[in-house]
Amino acid sequence: MQHTEDSSSFYVRVPARVLGCLRSGEITIILFPGHGLVLTEPIQTNLVPENLRMPNSEFDVLFKHPGREMIRILHRKEFCSEIDESND
Repeated sequence: MQHTEDSSSFYVRVPARVLGCLRSGEITIILFPGHGLVLTEPIQTNLVPENLRMPNSEFDVLFKHPGREMIRILHRKEFCSEIDESND
């Protein structure tokens, strides 16, 4: 986890799995699947890439804290400039 210029805010990459489309226009995801937690989060369908919308699709969600603001969806192992160290 890397801190930003504002030391009171930071980014977190959270593993997620699609539970399903329980409401029109929203996909419900499970955060931290397989960790014994059942945290679900509805997100707008258009924020999830089409190839990751099927039930059980896995990806990561980038959140900014404090406030739990969802920044974007990341494919697994996708480079994330807010968190991942540059190899330059």
